Amino acid sequence: MKKVPKSMIGVSGKLFVNSMLLREGIPCQLGKNGFDLIVNLTRPRRKWTVLVTTNLRPKKAGGKGKMALDWWVSADNPANYVACVDLSTLRTWIFSRAEFEKLSQQKAGGKHHLYMYTKKAVALRGKKNMKFDYEFESYRLENRIYRGVFDK
Repeated sequence: MKKVPKSMIGVSGKLFVNSMLLREGIPCQLGKNGFDLIVNLTRPRRKWTVLVTTNLRPKKAGGKGKMALDWWVSADNPANYVACVDLSTLRTWIFSRAEFEKLSQQKAGGKHHLYMYTKKAVALRGKKNMKFDYEFESYRLENRIYRGVFDK
């Protein structure tokens, strides 16, 4: 398999989330100044910013552990929402900034780290919930849109 440059992975994630939102009739555009997307609602009139973080595929946790998806987000990023993308399965999870901070399993160096194991056969240490991808189904973009994630 060809090596995909990191910059192309990031752009792919942004465009994927953009197309998913547009498909659902949510007007958005590519952003600037630290925001990847800007969502502009007309009714009610609101504007939201989205940071998109992308994985090409799951990788071994810690470089040698079980397969997992993970995303790091700077604690001082001002985006209203964080969209986490897995390009290998074309899945997107979207969290408010507060949800991302709360659900992150690690906080280090001014960053929040959220990870999800993709296989069930993992011996867990510490907190036993919200560690597997299936536990985050309610945060999937299509589920959140259905429940009006941007209506608040």
